Amino acid sequence: MSMLHTTRRTQKKRPVRLFAIGFVALSLVILTTLLFFPGASLLNRMSWLDSGICAQIASHSFYPGGERLPLCARNTGIYLGFLVTLTTLYGKGRGRAQQLPPKPLFILLIGGVTALAIDGLNSFLLDLGIQHLYQPNNLPRLATGLVTGLAMALLILPMLNRLLWRGYSEESSVASWQELLQYLPGLVVCFFVVASQNAFILYPIALLSTIGILIAVGSLNLIALVGVSRRDETFERYRELLPFLSLVFLLAVGEMLLLAQLKLTLLHTLGL
Repeated sequence: MSMLHTTRRTQKKRPVRLFAIGFVALSLVILTTLLFFPGASLLNRMSWLDSGICAQIASHSFYPGGERLPLCARNTGIYLGFLVTLTTLYGKGRGRAQQLPPKPLFILLIGGVTALAIDGLNSFLLDLGIQHLYQPNNLPRLATGLVTGLAMALLILPMLNRLLWRGYSEESSVASWQELLQYLPGLVVCFFVVASQNAFILYPIALLSTIGILIAVGSLNLIALVGVSRRDETFERYRELLPFLSLVFLLAVGEMLLLAQLKLTLLHTLGL
């Protein structure tokens, strides 16, 4: 019985270790790749990579140490919240959860995304000079972004797992209100760290939010690639996914660079 318990505990920790190794490897790949991007500094290169995803409006951004983050406040929140929640899911052993949250929690998460949409619409109305609900600022943008990132991770991961894994799991990404509350401390810490605009958080937040984008875009690529190759519900181990993961993240970098170039071309064409 003791040996069986130890074996199960080891099996449960293995995805966590693999996720941690993958996270470090992805960070190193991004840092190495960014060395060859145009730009005077690493921050400029991250800004260029992220520019196709984010409008990067100056007044909508945080400035740790006087330097602007590569992503606006809203997108910083979204992709930082997504990454932190995803990391927490794997840390809790929910990396292979296949069930969506119960209906009340599902509705609450969709409500969080709706709050982001309302805040974004309100800000857009102000930019157009139209009557708006309230004076927007970066703190609500960051907060609604973090909540949206939470929702993305808790809703996308189970759907991705259903597509990938041969074995069926009854485990959900979050099963109760108490479990949902366990994800909030990480988001609260992120909120206050970013809002502090301390110079020390500039590069960590810039890198983590960029990794969040790559994982999000890579997840969409993975869904498409697995579907096209007809490998859905055939995987049993994480190492079987390595060839697919390598390709989808290369595609993600290429897609982001293409979007950045298309945005630059469009702005030049419009004379902006």
